[in-house]
Amino acid sequence: MSKKSFVKGAAILGIAGLLAKFIGAFFRIPLMNIVHEEGMGLYQMAYPIYAFLLTISTSGLPTAISKLVSEKIALQDYRSAHRIFTASLQLLTWVGMISSLILLAGSGLFARILGDVKSFYSLLAIAPALFFVSVLSAFRGYFQGMQIMTPTAVSQLVEQFGKALMGLSLAALWIPKGVEYGAAGAVLGVTLSEVAALVFMLGVYRRERDEIWNRVRRVKRSSYIESNRTIIGRVLTIAIPVTIGASIMPLVNLADAAIVVNRLKQIGFSQTESTGLYGLLTGGANPLINFPAILTIALAMSLVPAISESFAVKDAKGVKQKTNTGIRLTLLMGLPAAAGMAVLAVPICQLLYGSLGDQDIRIMGSILAILSIGVVFLTLVQTLTGILQGIGQVSVPVRNLFIGALFKVIISYILVGIPEVNVAGAAIGTVVCYGVAAVLDFIAVARYTGVSVPFDDFFIRPAVAVGVMGLLVRFSYDRLMGLLGSNSKAVLIAIVAGVLVYGVMLLLTGAVRKQDFELMPRAKKLGYILERMGMLRR
Repeated sequence: MSKKSFVKGAAILGIAGLLAKFIGAFFRIPLMNIVHEEGMGLYQMAYPIYAFLLTISTSGLPTAISKLVSEKIALQDYRSAHRIFTASLQLLTWVGMISSLILLAGSGLFARILGDVKSFYSLLAIAPALFFVSVLSAFRGYFQGMQIMTPTAVSQLVEQFGKALMGLSLAALWIPKGVEYGAAGAVLGVTLSEVAALVFMLGVYRRERDEIWNRVRRVKRSSYIESNRTIIGRVLTIAIPVTIGASIMPLVNLADAAIVVNRLKQIGFSQTESTGLYGLLTGGANPLINFPAILTIALAMSLVPAISESFAVKDAKGVKQKTNTGIRLTLLMGLPAAAGMAVLAVPICQLLYGSLGDQDIRIMGSILAILSIGVVFLTLVQTLTGILQGIGQVSVPVRNLFIGALFKVIISYILVGIPEVNVAGAAIGTVVCYGVAAVLDFIAVARYTGVSVPFDDFFIRPAVAVGVMGLLVRFSYDRLMGLLGSNSKAVLIAIVAGVLVYGVMLLLTGAVRKQDFELMPRAKKLGYILERMGMLRR
């Protein structure tokens, strides 16, 4: 495959992935306003299972299938490529059927383990998704192996749009019957979105089927034909390590679902209160810290090929320069996002979740204020992971995130059991998780690249800009609330003012440079203009 087509394919998947993440994060805001905190808690008890399945669908198995298929296609052995697909499809069909039946039969037991028997209905609603996700992953891997990226990208968007449209509609339709039914409606929307994605993929396969079979028929039958068992063994050998790495956080979130509710009940909270607090944490505050991370995901995606190119030609200076710039840009994006969320935590929650009661808003605001610290670490983890992948150290960030996840589980279990801390302990555990992973990743990056971190450029200048921005945002909000009496208007205007002031402060303090604009897509021209105006240092 040509470099141009590779970049085009990566861009298609990258853009679709960013849009899917944005839709997925936004979806919980209207859902919280429909089912409220207890319903969101029930939804979030079933959702980690779906997130784990989605991770399998979009990482390990498609990666393994696509790798093996692409190897055969490179040799123009289309017959063997199609046999890999059919063998994988048979395996995943059986895996999907069996796992769906297990979850259907064990929904009652799993609901008790998670700490709320009302989650039974949500677990029933998500069970069929296991089958559809499994089958879908085989088709995704096959098309990716043929370097046809658009079907995977579009199917991801179908999933997210379907989840939003059908999930919100069913939640609103069923919530009058009871909070457990409203949550189950939202979860059923997730299952139906997987059905829609699979139907789309089947349509693409049917459209391409004649061309696929024409290629297969042109290949002469070989005297040696791999057995299905051999093919499946090769697929699993590749898929299992990739899936383990990608599944760390979904599995930790699944552990959180059991830890938080059960520990809250142990210290005196009622069933409804425990599930509601879990909903405020996972369905209300948690998604908000993922919005700033969308920007650093894009940065990490651009860093991987940039650093890989320098690393491949043994350009140590180029690796250091791009690493330095990537880390600094991440801090320049992560620090203001964290500060803004911290100083406006309660007003932001009031803006987004206005249908909740004042007490719930205050609790969610306090959780968001804690989690905002984790924004800096989360964005750093994403960028540092991209850097380590670019220099070939793929397993290092996986190991470091696993260590951070262990810290989270232990800290969450201990702190949630303290009555004065309760659900905030899980938020602290999340911050520690990303903090540990970020520190370990940074140590690894420094070790493998030899990059140094100038304290002035990385911390002093950004801290001055963020400090001025934070003070202005809080002052602006307080003054605007007094003048306008509208939380939504005050928050939005204060955020816009903060962005503008932060941009000006970055230029005044010299925190951004010309090469920063050169690394970011479509920003070179702006950097050139600012340099000609004398507002940008080299």
